Amino acid sequence: MRRARILSLLLDVLVCAAVADIVGLALTALVWRYLPAARTAIPWMWAALAAAATAAFLLRDARGGRARRWLALEIRRADGRPPGALGSLRRNLPLLIPFWNLYDAWPLLEDGEAPRRCDRRSGTRIFRSE
Repeated sequence: MRRARILSLLLDVLVCAAVADIVGLALTALVWRYLPAARTAIPWMWAALAAAATAAFLLRDARGGRARRWLALEIRRADGRPPGALGSLRRNLPLLIPFWNLYDAWPLLEDGEAPRRCDRRSGTRIFRSE
């Protein structure tokens, strides 16, 4: 299960980043070609897309996580429901803080079934769905 959990994290990052990159490249090409006066807005567009990709990453578990569904994993609270938006933020925010993310994920690296530290605090668990 360790590999599936790590792969789901990488897939979620890839999906969030890839969508933002594709949209950013298309918008940059359109502005560069058809609106040359607005070229100074390109860095602002990329900053907005980076913020949107970060928000999508933070909210990825609100309904169970897309990559987790692809890999037959489910994240649930103690009552059996998905964590929701606030639970997803609480669960994923530590992953953006350098070095804290390694500290938070260390139990996962030792045992694939172990919850991350923020999972224990937020009361969520990851299960294999059948």
